[in-house]
Amino acid sequence: MVSPSPSRRFGAAVICGFLALFGIASNTSAAERQPNIVLIVADDLGVPDIATYGSTPVAVPTPNLDRLARRGVLFQRGYATAAVCSPSRAGLMTGQYPQRHGFEFLTPEGADAGNQGLTPEQHVFAVDLQRAGYRTAAIGKWHLGATPDRLPTARGFDYFFGFLPGETAYIRGGTPGSTSLPAPYLGDRSLTRKVDWVQVMRDKAGDSAAPEVVANDNAYLTDELTNEAIRFIDQGPRNRPWFLYLAHLAPHSPFQALDSDLEAFADIKDPLRRTYAGMIRALDRGVGRVLDAIERSPEADNTIIIFTSDNGAATYFGISECDNLAGGKLSYFEGGPRVPFMVSWPTRWPKGLRDSRNVSQLDLAPTILAAAKAKPTMAFDGVDLTPKVQADRRNEIIHETLFWRTGPEFAVLSGDWKLLSNTRQGAYPWLFDLATDPSERSSLTFARRDVVADMQKRYRDWAAQMKAPAWEPKQVVQIFQCGRISFHEQ
Repeated sequence: MVSPSPSRRFGAAVICGFLALFGIASNTSAAERQPNIVLIVADDLGVPDIATYGSTPVAVPTPNLDRLARRGVLFQRGYATAAVCSPSRAGLMTGQYPQRHGFEFLTPEGADAGNQGLTPEQHVFAVDLQRAGYRTAAIGKWHLGATPDRLPTARGFDYFFGFLPGETAYIRGGTPGSTSLPAPYLGDRSLTRKVDWVQVMRDKAGDSAAPEVVANDNAYLTDELTNEAIRFIDQGPRNRPWFLYLAHLAPHSPFQALDSDLEAFADIKDPLRRTYAGMIRALDRGVGRVLDAIERSPEADNTIIIFTSDNGAATYFGISECDNLAGGKLSYFEGGPRVPFMVSWPTRWPKGLRDSRNVSQLDLAPTILAAAKAKPTMAFDGVDLTPKVQADRRNEIIHETLFWRTGPEFAVLSGDWKLLSNTRQGAYPWLFDLATDPSERSSLTFARRDVVADMQKRYRDWAAQMKAPAWEPKQVVQIFQCGRISFHEQ
């Protein structure tokens, strides 16, 4: 074979450089290119609340989540690392159990919270993506600390548009075309304890000026975050991969919806449930707009899209139900840590697959970094899911055991066996077989003492590796969910 002349080699190099400069794909295969990545996280969204996971009395039609499920893999038993906001997000963003660093309770809000929140040892995987050449953005809720060293732009994100505490308003109360309802038990405080209008901040890494506070009284927060996400997708250079962390507040309280979204649920008589349904509809619409933006891009098939939630629904407000999955937010019955969990990557993952294995949000960081060909700087408690979803490995167990802990509450999951703490004084733990009892109604504690003993030993071994809580909980709440009372520290 005759080698090309130097002039031809030079010409080829010029052409390749020209194509890269203008974002035109060369003949580099998709398998060799770093994928773009979108991680969309809902807030307090229960599996029974979306029709994508099946028909339940409270399921809201979610056609765009249906689209995403058809585009990739829907995990039927996907789990968050906690049943409340900020510890769950700490596990999600690090790939490690939050208890490894004492991140067990909610992060107190405000810059005066001191060293509470992400510790320097908790390495956010976005840093590794930056080092691998990615441009990165965090849009939406943070809730992982408010001191300068804990801001998103100090933890691996080039750009942040969102809010630092656990919640803000979606829209100023009384805005024409919107409905605002107080949450049960909280009353008007549920609308005014933060601010009564949408207030977000804009921050860029390396900007010496203080973050810019942006208040938009007329925009609905879910739509505004979606708008910002699409701007990031559309406006960036095409010759550089990107990672977008889009953390919606929806459908977390306060309960505020656009009337145009409520019109679809005139048959729901309860005003609070109808408002909650409208908030989910807006969330699904936002997912659809992000999907549209990706599908019109030249890298559509080489873009990973992940959708999940930080924990299940706040069933104690009466907005959801416990018939299909017991419990909800703040509990470790299935309705608390089990969350929607979908992943799409057309060039590498199968389409339209429903996977019934136990997976965890701990798996997202190693999966993302492996896909991006980025070198991790920390050890993970999760695994890379990409090999596990290939046809020849779908019978493999992904996690032998998963663990949760918040103060006295704990849970252990191994296969279909679930051991759950019972915090009543002197009570025995519950043991459930999720294969035959998915709603956790019949404890087998005394019938299978051997399983209980094995699960308790696994929990003790795991707990011995974890740190004590780095800060005290701000309150202990008694929760009555699905006929059971538990105490939860947060």
